[in-house]
Amino acid sequence: MPFVLETYLADRKRAVEEHLFASLPAAETRPAILVEAMRHAVLSGGKRLRPILCLAAAEAVGGSAEDARYAATAVELLHTYTLVHDDLPCMDNDLLRRGQPTVHARYGEAIAVLTGDALQTLAFEMLANTPERRPGTVARLVKELAAVVGFAGVIGGQVEDIRFAAAPTRDVIDFVFQHKTADLFKAACRLGALAAGGDEDAVDKLSRFADALGFAFQIIDDLLDAPTASSDAAPELSCLAVMSADEAHDWAHSLTAQAVAALDGLPGETVPLAALANHLLTRII
Repeated sequence: MPFVLETYLADRKRAVEEHLFASLPAAETRPAILVEAMRHAVLSGGKRLRPILCLAAAEAVGGSAEDARYAATAVELLHTYTLVHDDLPCMDNDLLRRGQPTVHARYGEAIAVLTGDALQTLAFEMLANTPERRPGTVARLVKELAAVVGFAGVIGGQVEDIRFAAAPTRDVIDFVFQHKTADLFKAACRLGALAAGGDEDAVDKLSRFADALGFAFQIIDDLLDAPTASSDAAPELSCLAVMSADEAHDWAHSLTAQAVAALDGLPGETVPLAALANHLLTRII
């Protein structure tokens, strides 16, 4: 049966959302307003790209998507926490996310901060439930995710994004793209591979895949956002501040090719990852 990316994504998204739903506290749990806000943040939609990458990475090393179910859940909970905090008035001050009111718009700023905190800690709780294929796997997973979310990872990328949004240099662009975007892609793939028992060579290949894909993803987002940016809007960091649209387009193509090439030699099924990388690129073709 030929591989159909749309079917694969729909199946994996359904599995991710089943696990996400099961990970969240029941609606009647106290404090009700916090639980309601957590459920609003997590269950209000989204492509679930990062957890799908996590599941696909498990398959790429010869394991199964089920091996990475807790890791994928943790990645999406962590990603949602970053979105809740990014939307805050002190950050991007966004009132809508995925067509719904942002958490601070609906529940207030204090509850939004605490919702992000709760989602981050829940992510590590989920990760700790991963069945160990070999001794020390859970400790390795927790360490990997903690490094990605910390001062040298996503949080550091967010800081530089805030500081230099109005006048970024190429060095700033590279730093922010790596740490605010690519690091979480890389964590998703590394966690999926490790949870499924992948060896260090496979984990390294998937790291290179995810780094290139994360950069390409952010470049594509910048290209898609450029035509609708209003002149009176608050400045947002973009690679188009340091290069032309044609240069950015070429960069995204080159990175996508690098990502697909990095999959060569993996022991499992890599068609989904390669197809997904090329599919993301079609948004600007």
